[in-house]
Amino acid sequence: MGHLLYEILLFPGIGYLLLVSVGLYWVFRKILAPMHKRVGPHFNGPAGSFQTIFDLSKLWTKESITPKDANIYLFSLMPLITLIIALLPTAVIPWTPTEIVVRSSYGVIIFVILIGLEPILLFLTAFSSSNKYALLGGVRVLVQMISMETAFFLACLSPAILFGTMNLQGIVQDSSWLSFAILFPGFIIFLTAFLGLLEQPPFDIPEAEQEIVYGVYTEYSGTNYFLLQLTKFAEFSILFAGGATLFMGGYRGIFFNGYIFLFLKMVLILFFMIVLRAGIVRITMQQMLAFCWRYLIVISLLNLAWIFVAKTLFMGSGI
Repeated sequence: MGHLLYEILLFPGIGYLLLVSVGLYWVFRKILAPMHKRVGPHFNGPAGSFQTIFDLSKLWTKESITPKDANIYLFSLMPLITLIIALLPTAVIPWTPTEIVVRSSYGVIIFVILIGLEPILLFLTAFSSSNKYALLGGVRVLVQMISMETAFFLACLSPAILFGTMNLQGIVQDSSWLSFAILFPGFIIFLTAFLGLLEQPPFDIPEAEQEIVYGVYTEYSGTNYFLLQLTKFAEFSILFAGGATLFMGGYRGIFFNGYIFLFLKMVLILFFMIVLRAGIVRITMQQMLAFCWRYLIVISLLNLAWIFVAKTLFMGSGI
């Protein structure tokens, strides 16, 4: 019981994700600033590290205003529910050789399903606001989710097919440089699809402030807005960890295995996302739909065909 509480409250649970989420927020600012020729936080604390804590503390203590026409209970509960659901995938991810909360033979399926719930919850969050701009942002979230989740699922399925298991720890243990090379096309598809699921450039369509104010988040302020932003950064860290686990060997290292290697792989994926965020423009909804349904899903299916062929030719096992 004590170990379970440790996993829920500290690592890899709430405490760990809060710490990583705050760290991600700071890293976002520090890397984006020079890319955009801006200063970035540097006054408070070493390299401006305290500024993020101060900003989040301000959000946490500000008043949360509920619109007059909103569904009061749904409006107030959805940010908390969304955060709780966002934290659940941590239970199936093997963070270290021994640190995994739920050991399941269907870890890949559980991971994909829990990630897929978030856009639906965001739509309900927007719906509860009774605001036309928030509702439009929520509809955009659903459209983008339906478009991206198929490619995301097919990409996550590729390591399960290659290794013949949906157990995430089994996938990590069987990973090698050869498997990474075989899975590399699926890894690129995974990165592309998760940018869509996380609403990151060039797929930050649901919160295009020039068009729909701020999308889903238009009516949220104070603590509720803080919880929604915390949910977003928690999803970042979970998807980074999921990508590193499925395609890059997770906690496996060169001379020894441990969390440090998983963390370094998460940072590599983070850097890729920040570079794209800094240097690419938002596309339109029509362009996103055309790209996803005409190209990304077709490429995802071709990738599965490649996995079947590669498994037979290079892994010494048949389909």
